Amino acid sequence: MLAAGNARELLNKRINACKERGFLPADLIHLVEKIYSAQLESREKAQVSSASTLGIADPLQHAQGAPLLPRNKFPYDRDQTVGLFHQFLELLAASTPALKEAASSIAKALKEPSLNLDEAMQAHLDGDESFFAKWSTATPSAPRTLPMLVQAAMTPSLERCAELLGARTDLNKSWGHGHCPLCGSMPIMSDLREKEGFRYNICGFCHAEYRATRLQCPFCLETDTGRLEYYDSPEEPGLRVNACKTCKMYIKTTDFRNLDRRALPLVDDLESLRLDVLAREKKYKRPTLSAWGF
Repeated sequence: MLAAGNARELLNKRINACKERGFLPADLIHLVEKIYSAQLESREKAQVSSASTLGIADPLQHAQGAPLLPRNKFPYDRDQTVGLFHQFLELLAASTPALKEAASSIAKALKEPSLNLDEAMQAHLDGDESFFAKWSTATPSAPRTLPMLVQAAMTPSLERCAELLGARTDLNKSWGHGHCPLCGSMPIMSDLREKEGFRYNICGFCHAEYRATRLQCPFCLETDTGRLEYYDSPEEPGLRVNACKTCKMYIKTTDFRNLDRRALPLVDDLESLRLDVLAREKKYKRPTLSAWGF
């Protein structure tokens, strides 16, 4: 995970590149820039429990595949999260008509109150999609608005906790299991690094970056190369889809080693929507949602 200062500098470059390409709506780029910048600024300020005080898995359990700390046990800075939630809600209220309508419905639910933010935050920790599904009907113009807001607001705390937990294990040692070694969640992106092309997966929950076997499905762990395939697009240099015929899942992979670029997973994911369309046309599924709710 990049230090906040480096990530902010890289974000500015990538946002400018997005604007020049003209592929994504200007309102969406502006929203992502504001949210991501606020997350970076908040990460180091997040007050979460020290890793030494958390009841993590013992070395034997961890070696056998147990995450250091299940995601539903991740501590988070409640005050910061609530503040960010309302800050991001205001951003949405000044965005596109669809997001403005969804933001208005959520703001109304908070006042009634038919929406309890503590319950929503715990639902995100639990990975409880059924909680958020019922709210999709309340925001038909943008059904994924509430889970996106909750996830975005909790991200600085979860990333800070992942940084602390990462010091308790070696994330550069190849992890042979189909989930994050820190929290047990599935990855959202993959990245090839160094001249050897080491693969690093990026967790969809805590955003930890951990080394994994390169020629292996990150989900079902299929290693038969005849069952693994990839697709790319000339419009997305340095990015490709890695798909598995066994579990019918796919993950997008960045390989910028020969390009003058550095990976910024959450932005790479947004920029490469064309590859999601390509994968779905071939009947592959994505088991995790992006940080932006799609």
